[in-house]
Amino acid sequence: MADIWTFGPPKDSNTQYGDGTIVPHRMWVVSLNGVAIGELELHCHKRHGPDGVVDVSYGLTAITYGPPPGGN
Repeated sequence: MADIWTFGPPKDSNTQYGDGTIVPHRMWVVSLNGVAIGELELHCHKRHGPDGVVDVSYGLTAITYGPPPGGN
């Protein structure tokens, strides 16, 4: 039988810096055959580039809850 991998609905949040800058975060639960096995989070960070100008960097965090339950 084939495995079915799915993303849950996205959950959005924000981080606000002291100067009022707001950057987004988006998280999805990852499921295998209907069982949640981890999360993916895409997020932004405010940063100063090499030219001294404030810009945004992007990051991805991948979290696994443990070994896949019965997956191939």
